[in-house]
Amino acid sequence: MDKYIELKERILNKGWVESTATGNAAVGITLENMLGKERENFEIPDYNGIEIKSKCSVRDNNITLFSSVPDSYLFETKRLLETYGYHDDEYQNFKIFNVVLNTKYMTYVKSKYYLKLSIDYRLQQLILNVYGINGEFIENNARWSFQLLKEKLERKLKEMAFVEAERKWCPYRKKVYFRYHTVTIYKLKSFTKFIELIDDGTISVTFNVSVYRDLRRLGKIYDHGTIFRISKFDIEKLFDKIDV
Repeated sequence: MDKYIELKERILNKGWVESTATGNAAVGITLENMLGKERENFEIPDYNGIEIKSKCSVRDNNITLFSSVPDSYLFETKRLLETYGYHDDEYQNFKIFNVVLNTKYMTYVKSKYYLKLSIDYRLQQLILNVYGINGEFIENNARWSFQLLKEKLERKLKEMAFVEAERKWCPYRKKVYFRYHTVTIYKLKSFTKFIELIDDGTISVTFNVSVYRDLRRLGKIYDHGTIFRISKFDIEKLFDKIDV
């Protein structure tokens, strides 16, 4: 319990903090810098076993849980891009693959395909199903094993702090500031609940594959990650709140 109290005090006692980054990720990067955490790609929790998720946008309520590409084949994301991607609006010679997938509805892709997730409990897999424009089945080769997803989830999210912030622009200084005003601590319910929430459409999967647009790397694949997401309003379906 002491580590939860310590974390809350370190976050809530700072007042307005100058942003140390730009863009949509600035609220999270600034918080990490405030806590003295260095940015890295290791899949470990941010602070004493606690993964920290922060949000200040009122337009996007989705929270990234973790990233995981399918483990059915090597370079599966590249294959999906090349096979089912669609041409970038600005650079028509290059394909992108930006789609949000769910088990409850078909996602239309501009290249005239439909994509939909499903759960196979017998094979212990999350499956990406591809259909043609008339609903005819094409393939379901892209898959995530339950073993992979369980490792990702439990390594990263056994404990989570959800931090809400507000943002302000200071025209005099021409800088952005954040104030982190709410910290809620949660404990993961179970991997079984995670799979149930994918199966009922609460958790979605987003492929976000585009291309670099600067001259040095123009046209090269820019994979922002394959993200498992949940709405902040559904957090307590996956996690139990810890009173601190």
